[in-house]
Amino acid sequence: LLAILGGNGTGKSTTIGLISGVNRAYRGKVSVLGHAPQEVLSRVALLPQDPQTLFVKNTVELDLAEALSGLPLSKEEKNDRICKATSQTRITHLLARHPYDLSGGEQQRAALAKLLILKPRILLLDEPTKGMDAAFKEEFAAILKELTEEGKTIVLVSHDVEFCAEYADLCAMFFDGSVLTTEPPRKFFSGNTFYTTAACRMARRVFPGAVTCQEVIRCCRN
Repeated sequence: LLAILGGNGTGKSTTIGLISGVNRAYRGKVSVLGHAPQEVLSRVALLPQDPQTLFVKNTVELDLAEALSGLPLSKEEKNDRICKATSQTRITHLLARHPYDLSGGEQQRAALAKLLILKPRILLLDEPTKGMDAAFKEEFAAILKELTEEGKTIVLVSHDVEFCAEYADLCAMFFDGSVLTTEPPRKFFSGNTFYTTAACRMARRVFPGAVTCQEVIRCCRN
């Protein structure tokens, strides 16, 4: 799980747009799994900032079925894919609901399920925790962990530094279209004076290297 962080306009969303094949590079080359992005579209899936742009049907179940309508799969194979994706994203109880009637966190999970049924190898997520409360973020992080354990690569663009510090494997800092540094979360945030977590700002002089609330709590107990 690679988290791309940085200010507005630095090129984060543009980068995942290039990786997904939605955008084309004006210069240079983009290689995804050894190919041009347009050659591996079925292996890459992009979850945009607004998940509602992916919904086209009146229920979540119909929306998921629509994503498989053009694939040469049997009815049983389609049902198996839908069952697995809804189970992974914890939305089985939402299948009869209209996608627009779901909460922000539920919409993110329903949109993610629609991508997962296509079995992508790389997932690109643009501000996925936007509008989520703490409980939804924790559940969403558990889903992402399961996906990485399956072997999927996840590239996450986010301003949510606390979420990235807690759950990312690597963090990259973007500035003016370039990657300035890529480090594991603890090194990335503890070495950053301004772009860091609230826990790190408050405790860095007492507990150097602690960047999440849980790490600070553990240090206090010790």
